[in-house]
Amino acid sequence: MGCELAAREVSVHINGKPILDHISFSVKPGQFMGIIGPNGAGKTTLFRVLLGMLDPTRGSVSFLNDDQQPVKRSSVIGYVPQSRQIDPEIPMTAEDFISLGLPHRYRFWSTSKDRQAISEALRLTDSFRLANQPVGKLSGGERQRIYLAQALVRQPQILLLDEPTSNLDPGAQEQMASVVDRICRERNVSVLFISHDINLIAKYADRILYLTRGHYAEGPVEEVMRTEVLSRLYGSPVEVMKVDSKLRVISTGKNAAVPICYHGEAQ
Repeated sequence: MGCELAAREVSVHINGKPILDHISFSVKPGQFMGIIGPNGAGKTTLFRVLLGMLDPTRGSVSFLNDDQQPVKRSSVIGYVPQSRQIDPEIPMTAEDFISLGLPHRYRFWSTSKDRQAISEALRLTDSFRLANQPVGKLSGGERQRIYLAQALVRQPQILLLDEPTSNLDPGAQEQMASVVDRICRERNVSVLFISHDINLIAKYADRILYLTRGHYAEGPVEEVMRTEVLSRLYGSPVEVMKVDSKLRVISTGKNAAVPICYHGEAQ
């Protein structure tokens, strides 16, 4: 069982300015799509459209089951937002925090089915040892695993992650991406993973969606991360360079040798 996400000619204009322009792509069950691009390119705006928080100016987004029949987005999506503020003194365990993601409201007790779903989310994220710890006292990497577990507890078929590794050290980034990849393959979940680190994306993603303001390219990493493709996206000459095994996008036009979008280790 799986769910395919299909975006068709999606455009978003805000205050008359095009943020997304005629974007089309699909993510099949068990497929990992990395989404990258400079700040302000529309990555989070795209997620808002996929989540139904923002109506596109034109175009459509559909969610299709194995029989290519439409399903409700609310029943298939799990979402890990870009950032959350949690009071370090909040009197809530990680397990209780995960339970807030269950697909029901105002239940003051947990059923055996609920407990099983929480246990499975903890297993998928390698977080059993964190279950009874105060969520506000967890490290950044541990907290991101709990956020992911909360998204997984409703057993989504599509998982949206908005820069889940942005505030983590390189080791924690790698662990987080590895966990997401395993969930993608093991559970046949469609993954859309926003990141600024193309090297992290290149290691795990099946395909990549590279966004710049009003333009995009989509395909395998090795096809998108090419000088001619990104020069077309930016509308000016750029060069894709590999420095110490890390990819870097450099402007070769008027502002020669100035990085316009760095993809490498976290900064």
